[in-house]
Amino acid sequence: MGEVYTEEELITDERLPRWYDAFPETEKVLRTIQNMDPIKRSGIMDELIAITSQIKDFHKEEEEPEISIGIERVLGLYQQSNGRRWYDKDRKTNYAMQVMSTLPKADFKNIMEGLAATFVNDENKNM
Repeated sequence: MGEVYTEEELITDERLPRWYDAFPETEKVLRTIQNMDPIKRSGIMDELIAITSQIKDFHKEEEEPEISIGIERVLGLYQQSNGRRWYDKDRKTNYAMQVMSTLPKADFKNIMEGLAATFVNDENKNM
């Protein structure tokens, strides 16, 4: 099982104001996605949603599935309801972020690391 944050850690740790800030790759990945062509971003969000669904189905088969990072996301519901984050304004990206927030932390981290590596490889090819 991967590491999960306790509710107390979430409230007291000012370094992690958003549920996804626990991983250094996330900021880079989100910045890259934000600057993408909307059509390309939409395709990536479709893939992320599909991958997340597959991972969730896999965890359903476990005897005791790992607690998701969803509890951490509760702290960000205010921003989401007011559309304060850039991805709240993009329906598909917002939905992808919501479904990824229900993943165990290790799975979310793996997705972010994979995307970061993919984006770096794409940048190197375009140089």
